[in-house]
Amino acid sequence: MQVSAAQYLPPSIFSRVPANNGDQVSDKALKASSTNKSDTANGAEKLTASPRKTDIVQPLTADELAQLRLLKSRDREVRAHEQAHASVGGPYAGAPNYQYTKGPDGRQYASSGHVNIDSGKITGDPEATLQKALQLKRAALAPAQPSQQDRRVAANAQQLAIEARADLNALLLEIQGANTKAASGATIDLFT
Repeated sequence: MQVSAAQYLPPSIFSRVPANNGDQVSDKALKASSTNKSDTANGAEKLTASPRKTDIVQPLTADELAQLRLLKSRDREVRAHEQAHASVGGPYAGAPNYQYTKGPDGRQYASSGHVNIDSGKITGDPEATLQKALQLKRAALAPAQPSQQDRRVAANAQQLAIEARADLNALLLEIQGANTKAASGATIDLFT
């Protein structure tokens, strides 16, 4: 049985679910307390009982509350970090993937994550490859505090940009060479 407390109670009152120790609360007592209209008039949640659950919620210790604060903070940080990669990466970035840690309250909190990024060349189009490399570099460095892995991805994207610029320059030189040959071999026919 799971009990939810009023919203105005501090979280330490109802945040931990203990192992099943055989203690049971009667459904009649729960139903009687859940019909108190003054609680619902104050915006508080009704006490509810689930026939499938037999756990009673217990308070967290000070250490568990501190751990929970750290987990929540880390969860926000990880989600913001990975979302920055995904949003700046655009079509070259996948959705964020997270690894979770179970908190003392029984919930899962993101503790680390990653975003898959397509870092390959665009075949036959050095200009598009250059644009892609620059976007990948921006995506890798998008979070407020890029990790070492983020910096390595940015360095690889920079190398891809250098190669794309070299390919683009070679292509431009080839085009200029073809234009020069055409201009030097041209003849002018005059008809009078």
